[in-house]
Order: sequence, then structure tokens, then C-alpha cells
Amino acid sequence: MLIVLAKKDWPNRVYDGSVVMENLMVAAHALGVGSCWIHRAKEEFETPWGKELLKSLGIEEDYEGIGHCALGYAEGETPKAAARKDGRVYYIK
Repeated sequence: MLIVLAKKDWPNRVYDGSVVMENLMVAAHALGVGSCWIHRAKEEFETPWGKELLKSLGIEEDYEGIGHCALGYAEGETPKAAARKDGRVYYIK
């Protein structure tokens, strides 16, 4: 489990943190590792338990949780992407 945090005083923290999460998931896929974005980090690290956990890790500044990135290997075959559908792109002049 990887957890992405961002300093609360950064105006783009949610956007930048979301890009980090996406890049983690793309990199995992490239390595043949499955991933899942679990979206409860903000709420988790606002609780007394979450704040204490961060403190125990030496993180004492004011951070906001962006997401948990669960990693692992899936059993069985990797599903194939669905075929692209025609007529989904429109050009406007």
C-alpha cells in the first residue's frame, strides 16, 4: 500500500496528488502489477488515529491524504481492453 499525501497549504495539492496516483498506477501496470485507488485518505488522516499514525512516521507538518494505492498481483489472466467504438470523436470546424 502506497499513500499519497500533500501539504495542505499547496493550492494544487489535490490535482498534483491525483497525477502522482495516476503515475503510480501506470508504472505498476507497466511492471505487470495490479493497482487500485482507494479514495478515503483525506478522511482517514483527519482522524486522531490518522494524525497519530503520521506522527509515528515522523510526518508532523499539516498534510492532506490524497489516496491509497493498493498494489498486488492478480490471479489469472489480465483482461483485454475493449475494442474502440467508431464515431466517438467529433471534429468541429
